[in-house]
Amino acid sequence: MKYLKIILLVLVVSCETGETVKDISSENQLKFKENTERIKSMLAAMSAEESDKFSQYFADSLKWSGPDKILIDDYETKEVLMAALDGYIAMYDNHELRDIKFFGGSTYSSEETSDNPNDVRVYGNWHHTHAETGKAVSHKWMALMRFNSDGQIYLFNDFFDVTGFLSQHLN
Repeated sequence: MKYLKIILLVLVVSCETGETVKDISSENQLKFKENTERIKSMLAAMSAEESDKFSQYFADSLKWSGPDKILIDDYETKEVLMAALDGYIAMYDNHELRDIKFFGGSTYSSEETSDNPNDVRVYGNWHHTHAETGKAVSHKWMALMRFNSDGQIYLFNDFFDVTGFLSQHLN
């Protein structure tokens, strides 16, 4: 009986440490991994300057808020995104996203918290070569991508300092 009381005491104390155990479902983890692999493939298509392959990762109904937009809810279409990509391909070579990090859901938020694996934030540092001058240019980048049930991106918020990026051509 004495040992039973000790075991119960240990169990009670270990349960009251104040630590929270995350409940992450394996299904959500798998979906998040699938989405990050899609993003990596989409980025590889951009790096390889394969516009058609890049395009297939986006829903036809895509809402894209590019880095030139003043407000976060100012959106363009998939066609405008593709035209912007073609502009980058014409102006730059050797596209590479380095130091890439992915985050999904929002454990802590001013909005409702979520473990939705279809909301993915991506961070990294883009490196390019300016095609005309051969000058190496780079910029930090952050994006929020939301996936639909078909595994395509239907909302894409794209953030970086356009002026700081373009000013590198002058130095």
